[in-house]
Amino acid sequence: MTEPQKQLVKQWMLKAENDLLNVANNLQADQTPWDTVCFHCQQIVEKYFKAVLVVYKQEIPRSHDLEQLGNLVQRWMPGVVEQRNELRWLTTYAVISRYPVEVEGLPPGETEGKRAHQLAKAIRTMCRDYIKGMTEDLMGESKPMDVSEGDAEERG
Repeated sequence: MTEPQKQLVKQWMLKAENDLLNVANNLQADQTPWDTVCFHCQQIVEKYFKAVLVVYKQEIPRSHDLEQLGNLVQRWMPGVVEQRNELRWLTTYAVISRYPVEVEGLPPGETEGKRAHQLAKAIRTMCRDYIKGMTEDLMGESKPMDVSEGDAEERG
């Protein structure tokens, strides 16, 4: 892998880790903004998928559609296929959680937030394991963010 490629993978991962840190901080808050948790979980998955695409010198689509991105990485990470419905569900939080729009149903609550968090952590682990196998030297540099890896809701 070229040095610019390694740097871009690292940048995607660091951005995803910052989203994970936002989730952990929000889960420890006295009042949890569940729409924000869902949004950042969607962003974690999106950014890790894009990091995997960079590993293979694939074009990075300007898309928030996790199912589409999952389809692009599934040839290297076939386990993603099992998450297709969950990815479709989490994609909805890329937009609706950021803007005041009329949508059916209630805004996301604790159930949706925890579901989004579990999915984001699972995809993060899958992608990190895969990227680690391809780029061993990148993984050590994102370790400081790993403090948020555990279930933050258990700590708060």
